[in-house]
Amino acid sequence: MTRFETSIVIDKPLDTVLKAYTNPENIVFWTTDLIKFEVIKGGPDKVGSIAHLHYSQKGRSYVMEDKLIYCDPGKKYISQVSGDALTAEVETTFHPIDNQTEIRMTWAGKGKILLLKLLLPLQDVYSMQV
Repeated sequence: MTRFETSIVIDKPLDTVLKAYTNPENIVFWTTDLIKFEVIKGGPDKVGSIAHLHYSQKGRSYVMEDKLIYCDPGKKYISQVSGDALTAEVETTFHPIDNQTEIRMTWAGKGKILLLKLLLPLQDVYSMQV
């Protein structure tokens, strides 16, 4: 299983960041290549909520399913994301820092198709060397 982690500090208070982050219309601004976030069932803080993530990458369109499996509103969200090519668990946490907010995302997943099964483990090796 391959694991990636990233974080960013946003120069806005936690409540402002959360309001923007949990608005389904804004999600396309948070993720590269995401062109549409379609809520199928539930809502931003509801465990069991399902959304379809519509991507367009280098002229290729695909859809992934995002299921919210854990939610501590305003603090931690964990989703299972799956599609034809891969499955992953995405954990997003929010930490207030004075009048700013740190967002930390951890992605852990594996490829379902041969190319991704080969490429994702190589990313682990490269990440350890950097």
